[in-house]
Amino acid sequence: MIRLRRMSSLKSDLYRKFFLLKEMVVRDLKSRYAGSGLGVLWAFASPILWMVVYTMVFSGILRVPSPPGYASFPEFLLAGLLPWMAVQEGVSRSATALTDNAAMVKKTVFPIEMLVFSAVLAAVANQLIAFAIFAAYLAVIGHLALPWVLLVLPALAVQIALTFGLGCFVATAATFVRDVVPVVGIALTVVFYATPVVYPADLVPGRLRFLIEANPFAHLTAWYRDAFTLHQMPEAASIIYATIFAAAVLAAGAALFRRARPHFADLI
Repeated sequence: MIRLRRMSSLKSDLYRKFFLLKEMVVRDLKSRYAGSGLGVLWAFASPILWMVVYTMVFSGILRVPSPPGYASFPEFLLAGLLPWMAVQEGVSRSATALTDNAAMVKKTVFPIEMLVFSAVLAAVANQLIAFAIFAAYLAVIGHLALPWVLLVLPALAVQIALTFGLGCFVATAATFVRDVVPVVGIALTVVFYATPVVYPADLVPGRLRFLIEANPFAHLTAWYRDAFTLHQMPEAASIIYATIFAAAVLAAGAALFRRARPHFADLI
């Protein structure tokens, strides 16, 4: 009887957290586009504008070639750029998630980890909208294969785990040291150019290949490209590395966040 009550209480608690998380993500998305002329259409326009800019610069001006198997540079670009934009947004917004919501942090009953998680999921929601546009583009050029697109689901799970773990790290660090926020922006820019998003990995000199191999975002980028365009299974070693790395970052980030949690209200 006691065990049944505990299970019922656990289910109720999980439901409340899920409902709260959903409401926070919806509120975030609504507030983001409130007052703008295009409103939610910016979620569709933004990836298209970035695609045009990066294509003009890297394909039109710098003449970065599209690797074999891709019909165009935008096809190569978007499979890596859209996930990266979600990661960048999720991590950067996590850095200020606690300080921007001081009133909620000071409520002892509020699960403040939801502030970080909702920032990550709101970015993923925009990513999924952009993925729909990308899928339509692939359908037009004849490169869309829905069974292979299912590979996106495990890649997305690994991405969310990695982003949330990093978000816990930067949220905790930024609460103690406010200078962490601009450092996070610089670090994300460095990682972006160290990841083969706007250029093929084959262009990286052999002496620097270890940087690509050690970069979990490079493995995620390849994973998405395998699913959307190349229609092949990612290398097993790549999947294992990205998954283990994300799990380790998630566990370490969550542990640090829990340990520092009693001090957040005093520091904000």
